[in-house]
Amino acid sequence: MKKNLKSKSKYELLSKKTNSKGITLIALIITIIVLLILAGVTINLTLGENGIFRTAEMAGKNYIDAQDKELAGLVDFENTINNIIGGTGSSSGTDTPAIKDDTLKGNAQPGDYVKYDTGISSVGNNGIVTFRVLYNDDTYGLQIISDKNMETVTLGTNGNDLTAWQASITDYNNGIATLNQKAEYYATSSPYAIDGRCVGSVPTIGVDGKFNAKNTEVEGTYSVPDSWTLPTGWSSRDTGCQKGTDYNHTTDRTAMQAANIWITGEEYWLASRWVFSFSSAYYFEVLNVSTSGNTSSMGFCRVDANGIMDTFSYRHGLRPCISLKSDVKVIAGDGKSEATAYELGI
Repeated sequence: MKKNLKSKSKYELLSKKTNSKGITLIALIITIIVLLILAGVTINLTLGENGIFRTAEMAGKNYIDAQDKELAGLVDFENTINNIIGGTGSSSGTDTPAIKDDTLKGNAQPGDYVKYDTGISSVGNNGIVTFRVLYNDDTYGLQIISDKNMETVTLGTNGNDLTAWQASITDYNNGIATLNQKAEYYATSSPYAIDGRCVGSVPTIGVDGKFNAKNTEVEGTYSVPDSWTLPTGWSSRDTGCQKGTDYNHTTDRTAMQAANIWITGEEYWLASRWVFSFSSAYYFEVLNVSTSGNTSSMGFCRVDANGIMDTFSYRHGLRPCISLKSDVKVIAGDGKSEATAYELGI
């Protein structure tokens, strides 16, 4: 009986020892697995795409970018404030400078650019054409002139007979009125304009803003001397010329040269006349500006002492001058370039 008890005791002890070792090994394996999992998670959190180091790196970069943007913003803000204070900038953050006054009259300087709406959809960009400020004062009001020719106008007739002479001298006598009437076309449909005229005509305006003296012309009668041979077909020594030399263009020329808008690289009419005479010939001419800016005269008709007569036809551009309403608004632009031309409103 004792022997059995003893044997059983050894068995139990051995079993317990074995079980104790088995539990320890499993626990160790589980612990290692848990540690490996934790290590993997830790490495991923530390070095992974969204890990601590990566996040820290991105945060540092974002912080630097934010500093740069903030600095640039402060510089832009400072420039904007300085421009607004100086009256040349914009509070809108665009390239369009601020407007010091809401009317063109309060902003415009001779030579400034204006986007002028002619009201004629077939002209320019759906009616809008670049003009330049010509006058802005009490004498001449607020006037603008086309930056380039709006169209070409042909005056005169080529020939050397009485029929050609009569046709050409009629164009000469009516030439200034014709040029002014064509210029008026670009004012009659505009919501901003009062009146129009051809450059070189009388620029003064009345209290209503219209060019009340634009067709003022020097009247004159010119007859060939008795000592001259009468041209074939003439029944009278009267040339038919009813208009004489005027200097109406000089006011515009002085203002345009001062504003650097006289030369355009194109030929254009001046609404002024010139009668040139000497001992052997009469010339009846209308003025124009050459591509290089020289004032020239186009001889419509010429009659010589020997009875020879010639007439000529010329084709030049038209630059309208427009008298604007004094309360025309400026809604954008600073007028200093074509790209930032004043945009008008009512």
